[in-house]
Amino acid sequence: MDSKSCGSFICELRKEKKLTQKEVAEKLNVSDKAISRWETGKGFPDVNSLMGLSELFNVTVNELLAGKRIDKDNLNKVVEENVIQVIESKEKAVKKKKAQMVICSVLFLVLLLPPAVPTFVYIYDMILSNISFENITEFIGFLTVSAIIFAAGFAVKEGHISILHSYHYKNVVDREGYCKAIGKWSMFLSIPFFICSFITLFPSVPFVEVAGSAILFVGCVICIGFIFKYQYKYNGGLF
Repeated sequence: MDSKSCGSFICELRKEKKLTQKEVAEKLNVSDKAISRWETGKGFPDVNSLMGLSELFNVTVNELLAGKRIDKDNLNKVVEENVIQVIESKEKAVKKKKAQMVICSVLFLVLLLPPAVPTFVYIYDMILSNISFENITEFIGFLTVSAIIFAAGFAVKEGHISILHSYHYKNVVDREGYCKAIGKWSMFLSIPFFICSFITLFPSVPFVEVAGSAILFVGCVICIGFIFKYQYKYNGGLF
């Protein structure tokens, strides 16, 4: 199940039908950029697109995944190979994620936790001695904005891109990767607002307003920058 062999096969089938990329795109209700990315192996059709290609070119989905026509005698073998490849790729991704989580946890415990204890104690003492609820309205405002941004980002991360304007994802081929990247950095965007909500509770601390403004500005610039980066990467442009 290789994207390049699949792309070459789609290109071959399109030429056999004497269709342009634009004509295929119109029949599948996708952009011609998406067809171009499939044929060059830079992207892979989603399930709906695979079904549409199968019907359009009169081939099976397994043939599209294999990147070639399959004899009836070899059909079962190729199907099994495709299933095995999908299972293996998922197992590798799960194992890699688990290994990364274990490594990060160990590094946190060994390197960060011991020297952080005195800092936690100092912060705890400072909170008790300086906390004030004079700016409770501002606190609730920042916290509400943070919650809304986080909820929207989480929804996109889980695949609910319908909350975005269609221009933002009309050329996206890898929708799963797009949703995860855009959703993740949208969720991160809520962090500066969340931090600022608590900073407002310490008006007596020197330079607290400057620190809050700096955190909000830098955090928003970084997160929005990454959102633009992945928007351009997966959509081929900002719009």
